[in-house]
Amino acid sequence: MARRAWSEVEEEILLTNLSSLVDQGVWQAENGFHPGYLGVLENQMRVSFPEAGIKQNHIEGKIKKWKRDFFYLDAILRIPGFGWNPNENKLVVENNVWNEFVQTRPQLRHFRDKEFPNYNRWGHCFV
Repeated sequence: MARRAWSEVEEEILLTNLSSLVDQGVWQAENGFHPGYLGVLENQMRVSFPEAGIKQNHIEGKIKKWKRDFFYLDAILRIPGFGWNPNENKLVVENNVWNEFVQTRPQLRHFRDKEFPNYNRWGHCFV
């Protein structure tokens, strides 16, 4: 199945709904969420976007990507020489530190200049 293209508005509503589930305190489990949370999110997304056809597998894929990006960023920010610019929601790092880092982690090369405006909200959901 092809990956679904999400609009910014869809992503915002999904993240808001996910955060709401976390705030309720019912859905979080030791290492993620209790079974059934994807069905709840699918129903919420259907109310907001009835014609979009957003299904549980789409939601699960988006959440997995967010979670993966969050934990990569969190790990990177623990490495000496890396920092965070809260105004631009980007990593801050000197060129020599970055070049050494991506030699061993080339799959994260795109993180250098990418904005992550939801980093803190992801942390609320995944930590």
